[in-house]
Amino acid sequence: MEKLQQALEKARANRAAGLTPQGAPYAMAGVPQGATLQGGGPTQAPPPETGATPTGWAPSGRGHADSGSWRALAQMHIDPQTIATNRVLVTGGNNGSAHYDILRTRLREEARRHSARRIAILSGAPGAGKSTTTANLGLSFGRLPFMRTMVFDFDLRQPSLHTLLGQSPASDMGAVISGETGFAGHMLRHGDNLAFGLNRGPVANSGALLQSTQLEDFLDAVQDSYAPDLMLFDMPPFLVADDAHGFLQQVDGVVLLVEAEVTSKAQVDLLEQKLSALTRVLGVVLNKCHFPDESDTAAYGYY
Repeated sequence: MEKLQQALEKARANRAAGLTPQGAPYAMAGVPQGATLQGGGPTQAPPPETGATPTGWAPSGRGHADSGSWRALAQMHIDPQTIATNRVLVTGGNNGSAHYDILRTRLREEARRHSARRIAILSGAPGAGKSTTTANLGLSFGRLPFMRTMVFDFDLRQPSLHTLLGQSPASDMGAVISGETGFAGHMLRHGDNLAFGLNRGPVANSGALLQSTQLEDFLDAVQDSYAPDLMLFDMPPFLVADDAHGFLQQVDGVVLLVEAEVTSKAQVDLLEQKLSALTRVLGVVLNKCHFPDESDTAAYGYY
């Protein structure tokens, strides 16, 4: 039996018994909602016990998973020319990747402050660049050897991460979540500490799937079996469908992408208000900005 299947059975049993899965730092009880990085800083979550390490940020190697579980995942082969055309940057040390590395560091600081291990990335409308940002942010986290990161394409209506990364998956995350396709056989590993869950095309009934207890059990099982330090989710635009509305209660926080000169301040305020009713808003990223703040080397306004 696949290791994840055993964890799935355990997660279902725990849910039936009303128990919180062991090692699950993403239970939202006691965590204040609606914190943003605007106006005096974020609301502080209750501090951990004295001497305790914030859950979800232990160095790689701790938790239930061993390195063998990750090495068993298929290696992803990337064509440099394809991803360069798609504005995806694999290696660090250049001006383009520096922007994402800065975003990674700031997001990591906020995630550590709030013990966030599941983070959704979304926009209000299509075209803001959320999927490109998710791909680059995932690769940037992959350059941190002490962290294990998993990136999932949960924009099941119009998935695009596989195209950006130049991959042709044989299946999709809908089949993986439902158990029709094995997790270990579907995930693609980049290096030793980064894995992607991609789709070959649109997934039917995506809204119902992303709000199902089946998905809840799946996420618990992944955490129990592979112990990723961070899970990133590329989500569909918030105002387009209800997919993200139900799913956001499964994450610890969300990063909102807004498009410069397209998304108005009133729209940003409205989106923050709606999102904060569902989960913690960790930050807002201003994308496609042609006039970055000269005091910041990154082309993204993050506040």
